[in-house]
Amino acid sequence: MDLSLTGQGDSYRIAPRSVVGMLWLQTHFENETWDLICAGQVNLKSECCDNLCTDAIQAGLQVVRVPAVVLS
Repeated sequence: MDLSLTGQGDSYRIAPRSVVGMLWLQTHFENETWDLICAGQVNLKSECCDNLCTDAIQAGLQVVRVPAVVLS
């Protein structure tokens, strides 16, 4: 697995899980956000997450997307 996306309400927390995932993310985000991305502290709205997943999978990355847990 190169990237994981974990549901957090209406957004997804993105976390690199491999060196390839980290390098790939570097090409898609500004330098100012890199420390937060490395720490797994960046959330993306669902639509942005869809686009990111599509790009990552087309680039050959393995992506795991876990939906948000709904407690009733």
